[in-house]
Amino acid sequence: MAAFLHTGEDTKDYGAGDVSRHIIAVDAPTAQAYYDKKFIKAFIHMIENPDDKGLMSTHLFYDLPDSQSILSGGHAWEERIRNSVKTGGFWSKDTSVIHTALQKGLVSKLPEGYLKFISYGGGDINAFQGNEMQIMTAVFNERSEDFVDFCAVDILERYATTCAYAARNKYKLRSHAVTGDFIYNGSLAIPDTKGTPIVMIFGGPFENTPYIKDGRSPEDTTALAWAKLNVQHGHGAIVLKTFDTDQNPDLVNGPYSPSKPFEAFLLSAFARAVEHRVIEDANYDIFAHWKIVSNFNNELKSIELAAQCKDDHSVKIDGRDRFFTKGESRVITLSHKWDEARNVALAKRAGFDVEVIREEGNPNGLMIAKVVRKPDADLMAWMPRPDKAA
Repeated sequence: MAAFLHTGEDTKDYGAGDVSRHIIAVDAPTAQAYYDKKFIKAFIHMIENPDDKGLMSTHLFYDLPDSQSILSGGHAWEERIRNSVKTGGFWSKDTSVIHTALQKGLVSKLPEGYLKFISYGGGDINAFQGNEMQIMTAVFNERSEDFVDFCAVDILERYATTCAYAARNKYKLRSHAVTGDFIYNGSLAIPDTKGTPIVMIFGGPFENTPYIKDGRSPEDTTALAWAKLNVQHGHGAIVLKTFDTDQNPDLVNGPYSPSKPFEAFLLSAFARAVEHRVIEDANYDIFAHWKIVSNFNNELKSIELAAQCKDDHSVKIDGRDRFFTKGESRVITLSHKWDEARNVALAKRAGFDVEVIREEGNPNGLMIAKVVRKPDADLMAWMPRPDKAA
């Protein structure tokens, strides 16, 4: 899905009392069924393969028809962000290192000439204003004539359009909104407009890649996501991306402890399964049967956030009776805490030259990555083809 948000500037001579403008054109949501099928496949895989971890990450950003439900993933995530702002969680660490990067001359490190900014997974408006808009405002203040275009890409349509409207209103330029899963899709419907692409990725979506026991490693999936950026945006494109290196196991008792909104966000995978009748009991009480537990996996260097069964029970899933025992679990998502060297190495595999900006006392760093060559051959071989959905 793509939406195009106009600036409102119009040269047509309207008659008095007949002033109007074209604000938004939105495609029919024909791709939603594709994403629903991908979710259903991933959910069933998670249920049947408890050793595989983190399959739900991109599927949690979803709005249930009942927007008041605490188990509506998109709304639960917004509450998670609001709490993070109050408690100084991961969101504020990204915001802080971005501020430091701007003080250290980030704007001067961007290419000369026209620039078009693309936000990947900007998400909730609070996060978008603190991260992406902090950078774009600095560029606009110093080089307004070079700032010519903006596009928001998000798995959740509401997030993409909200961010596009915010940029349109703030900087008075044409903006675009695109829905897509930038970890697993091939190419995205990002308009080809003038200017060097400046891609912004904050909050760690590349660090939520799954562990599949008999499949591709999390590192390989992340490197492939970097390679897709290379192919999508081309030689000379810039990626500004934060990463979190905090490997303190006590994180599970701090920012990754299961507060009620965070628990609702993670368990929303089950609510989505009920909505799509994968879980066939329409009255299945998710909170009665499941809770979220967190654990630091030292081998993967990742936080595991798992749904743990609270009682012995059975429920029909995808036409089969499934029996769960108290204490068994399914890892909903992973949050990798790879060190700087590993983060840089993954980007370099994908054809990027990388500079890192750090802030004293902050485990989060900011990468300035530039496309300088094609991705490594193994990544190109894995690249989704136009005739083969990712």
